[in-house]
Amino acid sequence: MRLINRNPIFEPRPFLTKPIAKQWLLNSRLENFDKDGYEIERLERFYYSINSVKLNTEIQEHSAPAQAWYIDGDFSEQELILDHCMILTRYAYDGEAKDQIEEICESKPVMQKLLRIRPKWGIDFSLDYITHDTVMEVLHIEQDFLDYNDAVLAKTKLEDIVDNTDWEAGVKELIERKSEWENLCSDDHSDYKAKFFGWHRAFDNKKNFS
Repeated sequence: MRLINRNPIFEPRPFLTKPIAKQWLLNSRLENFDKDGYEIERLERFYYSINSVKLNTEIQEHSAPAQAWYIDGDFSEQELILDHCMILTRYAYDGEAKDQIEEICESKPVMQKLLRIRPKWGIDFSLDYITHDTVMEVLHIEQDFLDYNDAVLAKTKLEDIVDNTDWEAGVKELIERKSEWENLCSDDHSDYKAKFFGWHRAFDNKKNFS
């Protein structure tokens, strides 16, 4: 495995300001709205498109404002394997786009979901270890931030861990300590490994609106 940092940069002011065609709002049911993550449903895609915000559909086959972060330059298929790694940004609404949604909310209150979205930034790093005898998640970090500077700082801290960890030695020790984590519930299992590698908590996700 040869990890390459593509050095993506967070958008500091993630706002959608340009309005869309009014009939798209009137005819939409706003279904499958993601209240926790970064998946962008059909109506919102119009806003992202007209505001020239690219949605990535290749990472995990989601339609999300995601950027590839680390990639495996060797495309490893055994032992240490990078499953996925990205940074993400959830855009909120402002300007004419916000005004347009507020007007529609008079007759379609469900559109309040869009108005209540708050800017959010996320990091996601998932590393596995696979052999004929072992299938093991090594480290999986998913964390959201409601403050841009906090997101940038966390990205830098995790890059320090990724770049300076002896992953082979870490895997060997995790296997030796398997009895300590193999029967934990999913969240505790992931937290154990996060703390093992010097990160405080595996999953810390924020709602898209309060």
